[in-house]
Amino acid sequence: MCGITGFIDHNHSISETDLKNASATLTHLGDYGTGIIFDQKDHYTLGLANARQPTIDLSEKAAQPLTSNCGNYTITINGTIYNYLELRESLIKYGVIFSTLSDTEVVLECYKKWGNKAFELLDGSYSFALVDRKLSLLLIARDDLGAKPLYYIKQKGFYAYSSEIRALLALPPVHKSINKNAMSTFFRYGYFIEEETIYKDIYRFKKGNLTTIDLHSGNSYDSPLVKFKLKPDNNSTETEEQVLARIEELLTESILKRNVGKVPIAVLLSGGYDSSTVAAILQKNQSKRIKTYTIGFKDSKLDEASRAKNIAAYLKTNHKEFYLDKEKALTIVKNLSSIFDEPIGDSSAIPLAFIANEVRAEVKVLLGSEGGDEMFGGYRTYAKALKLNGLLNTNLPKIIKQTILGFLKYTQPQMKEAIEADSLLNKYLAINACFTTNQINVLLNSDYNFEKKPKKQASSIKDLLIYDLHHYLPNNILVRNDKCFRYYGVENRDALLKTDLIDYLSTLDPELFLKNGQQKYLLKKITYKYIPESLMHDPKKGFVIPLASWLKTSFKPLVETYLAPARLKEHNLLNVSEVQKIKAAFYSNSSTYNAQKVWLILQFQMWYEKWFSQD
Repeated sequence: MCGITGFIDHNHSISETDLKNASATLTHLGDYGTGIIFDQKDHYTLGLANARQPTIDLSEKAAQPLTSNCGNYTITINGTIYNYLELRESLIKYGVIFSTLSDTEVVLECYKKWGNKAFELLDGSYSFALVDRKLSLLLIARDDLGAKPLYYIKQKGFYAYSSEIRALLALPPVHKSINKNAMSTFFRYGYFIEEETIYKDIYRFKKGNLTTIDLHSGNSYDSPLVKFKLKPDNNSTETEEQVLARIEELLTESILKRNVGKVPIAVLLSGGYDSSTVAAILQKNQSKRIKTYTIGFKDSKLDEASRAKNIAAYLKTNHKEFYLDKEKALTIVKNLSSIFDEPIGDSSAIPLAFIANEVRAEVKVLLGSEGGDEMFGGYRTYAKALKLNGLLNTNLPKIIKQTILGFLKYTQPQMKEAIEADSLLNKYLAINACFTTNQINVLLNSDYNFEKKPKKQASSIKDLLIYDLHHYLPNNILVRNDKCFRYYGVENRDALLKTDLIDYLSTLDPELFLKNGQQKYLLKKITYKYIPESLMHDPKKGFVIPLASWLKTSFKPLVETYLAPARLKEHNLLNVSEVQKIKAAFYSNSSTYNAQKVWLILQFQMWYEKWFSQD
């Protein structure tokens, strides 16, 4: 895990000191120091920087940016290549002599041997920049799942990139301003989509993409690195037993390959099916006891620590619990705008930041289980959208249908938009929305439309899963986890996210994902091979905080301060009277829906103060 920063500058507007200062903003990653390459030519200046936190080869020889023995190639990379040992063995057979034990050098030597085709061989979570001096090229790439964030800015004669936006903001040619379209997206979904960020002219690098830049001219082009071979229209003819055997095989391969490194590694165990399966498969294939950690809450309605403890005891792991209370949570909330350089809409960032801070003295890698819901159909809203879509397409008597829909509209404000949406996908997105379109347009004094016109209409749960794999997972879940753990110097690896597994799941009959009304039917079948069903039967709560309660108690001083009219008028980006109505509605009815609205406004306000008011 490293923080990478770099640029190609044909205007000679950036000095070596500027590059060092930009990379210094990532020093929370740099326990092993920061490496710099600053190469000034007649026609351009090239900069590469790396704030290093190694997990495989800790030696100084493996420091980055890493240059090949021939001097023609240099790379700076963030992430881990999980199949680097197999690739290394292949290269050794070709006569390649390695100077380090790092996966970084393996990527460099793969490129030397096979050129761009080498990137198709990589199984990992990564973003990197590679300089090819023979061809005078700068190649920038991000993995196909989007596990490792990467951002860029492109101006006339200037292109810069970094693992975090804060490093780009530290470069002299970059002038920050707010992207108002992205504000609409944030209040709609609680995160940012596609390539947009909250900053105008700063973009998220596409996942599964390779950008190639000519060092002399600055001309560039993009090409896909996507390894996905999704086949949602195919339905496998295998028996259920064959399907389960193949999934278990791919799961095992994925989990074991991600347990690689020369630093202490542990599993984040929530007690749910995803993390329990990761811990169970890993422990079965280890001779020593693995480490597992969980987060507990004093509120019994939220706490899963005892469940995780029982599972850990059954698996015989070396288990430890950390308890989060509202006082500790308040401290973290006050620091979220430092952890994230964009507003964060997902309040589960609080327990994740908490556990990252607690375990960083003991481990440097945490194996997580994100992606399980998107791969196996774990979200309740999948079934909700499918039922709603089915209801609207049934032949029920009109009066009965109208009665049901009228009740839904009355009891759940966002359901009106979902009912009126023109497709299964748009119904699903409306159900998950934080604000309705009309509410956002009032809040922002805008006129935005969130209806999507997909190339292929969603017709089954598989289509919804694939949508979330391409959008919700990388743009919210993975970036949230990466930034929380990255800030505290812990690498997060998602043990379930293997391209081959996702491809295989896409070929299965949609009925298998919600068979007999069971969410995660397939994963549950596999989990029960390792852990008794009796230990898993309680509904999973996840690391969900009592947001509504804390917003009315320990977080309330923040709400009153940041949502005060005077604070809102400092930028006039939000409708002041509408914010007061939203706050009053929450105090009157502290529903999850109302609490989420207040949380998004609070986080936007706290982010604005950190990144704009202090200028």
